[in-house]
Parts: sequence; C-alpha cells; structure tokens
Amino acid sequence: MTDLTHRRKRWTLGLIMLSIKILKNYYRNGSLHYKEIEQEFLNSINSSDDEEISLNSENEYSSKLSLNDTIKLSAQFCIVWYLANLSTNASLSYTSVGSQTILSSTSSFFTLIIGALVKTESFSNIKVWGLIISFIGVIIITKTDSDSVSHELERTPLSILIGNSLALIGALLYGIYTTLLKYKIKDESRINMKVFFGFVGVFNLFFLWPSLIIFHLTGIEKFELPSGTEVIVIILINCLITFISDFCWVKAMLLTSPLIVTVGLSTTIPLAMIGDLIFKNEKITFLYIIGALMIGISFFVINRDAENEKHIE
Repeated sequence: MTDLTHRRKRWTLGLIMLSIKILKNYYRNGSLHYKEIEQEFLNSINSSDDEEISLNSENEYSSKLSLNDTIKLSAQFCIVWYLANLSTNASLSYTSVGSQTILSSTSSFFTLIIGALVKTESFSNIKVWGLIISFIGVIIITKTDSDSVSHELERTPLSILIGNSLALIGALLYGIYTTLLKYKIKDESRINMKVFFGFVGVFNLFFLWPSLIIFHLTGIEKFELPSGTEVIVIILINCLITFISDFCWVKAMLLTSPLIVTVGLSTTIPLAMIGDLIFKNEKITFLYIIGALMIGISFFVINRDAENEKHIE
C-alpha cells in the first residue's frame, strides 16, 4: 500500500467519524438551538521525498504516550472541556439562542488562529474564505430561524453583554482544547482512547462534580434529582450517545484536522433543517437553503484544501 493511499484511507475514516458525530449532535439536540461547534489543524503524518525527514516523522509518531502522559493530558483536557461547556451553556441564560449560535461558530476562527500560533496550522486564503463563507451561512440560517419563532424574554444590555461574552469564551476554550489534543497526541496511534476517556471520567467524577453543590448553595443552579423513569432513561441514553460522539470526534480530529471537524460540525444546522422539514412539516425558506449551501460548500472547500496540503508534503 502506497503512503498516499494510506493517508487517503485515514482521511476517509476521519470523515466517517465526523459524520457519526454530526448525526449524534442532531439526534441529541434535535434543532438549531442547541448546536455545538468547534477546532484547528495539525498535520498527522509527515511524508517527504527526503528519507531522513520521513524516518524522523515515523519515529515521532511511533512513540506512544506513557500512562503518566495520558493521565496529565486527560486532566488538562477535562478542565478546559468543562469550562468550555459551562460557558457555552451558561450563555443561554443571558443572551438569545441566535446570538449564542452565531458567536459559538467563531470557534473555527479561534481554532485556526491558535493552531497557527503553536505551529500546527498555516493560514491560507482558501481556509480563511471558507471560514467566512461558513460564518455567513450560520448567520443567515440563525437569523431566518429567529424570525420564524416567537420573541424571547426581554434582556437588559448588561445581561446580553454577559451572555455574548460567555459564548465567545466558550468558543475560545473550544479552540484551545481541540488544539491541545492535536498538539499533544499528533496521531491517534499514539494514545489509547479508552484509557484517555476513562481518566477524563475519573477526573470529572472526583474533582468537578462538587461544583454542582456550589451552584446549588449560591442559587446559580438548583440541584435536582431526575424525576420519573422516562427522564432517567433519557439521561442514560444521552450519556451513552455523548460518549460515542466524543470518541468519534477525537478520532475524526486526529485522522483529519481540528479545523475540518469544527467546520464539519456546522453542518448540524442544515441537518436540523432537513429534520424539521420531515418531522415537523415546517416550511424551508430560500434564505435558509442558501445558508445551508454556504456551510456545505465551505466544508468541502476547506476539506479539499487540507487534503491537497497533505499530498504536497
């Protein structure tokens, strides 16, 4: 098997993993309002005509992360991941769903910028324009969707500022933790994903859950046990789906790139449009279709550009 064929197979597998993540997002969220987006690019396998560079790259990726390194990475990821999700979800209490969705989509820009700073990604005109097209598509769909629903509760300027800031912080932290994983792991063969996520769960269980008590005592968020069998079943199913989704997300990110996965997750919005059309019999406007096409085109353009970069190396 040639090196080019091997890389194409890895790329294809990564896109399959990304598709599973996208489908999970739609299944769990069911609509545009709870879309999660995110990441950044690091070349996973170096191939060169220069034999010495090729051998050095092979040695770099063949060394697996030790158990201690895996534990440290799990702890780092866990903290940033927790703060990113906390900021993103908390923003919905202060700002509108539309604003939160648009601001969260800036995670793709943060992913590209942070990746360039740590030398895991390079800027290109195609990538930048692809991100701009995707961002405009998100704005079009979000605004179109907002016009079709009832107006939300009135919020003060301070509340909106806090909510928008939290949404931006969540997008920034998303870009940080996706870049962190790619920068530290580089290639999926260097880490045992089951061990990695196992320690992520351990750190969540022992160190992060006490925050629920703090939120309860301060009145920020009242702690309640699930009521009824149906709610418990929904929570358990969602936990399983989330685990599978995050597992596929990491695999897809390592096999392709964080930037591709982040832009790819934006396709959750057009997928929600199709779901609304099939299951809710909602009418789809022309602008909605235009926005969805822009997101799809941007994903295709950025993916092709990244593939071409890998083939050139």
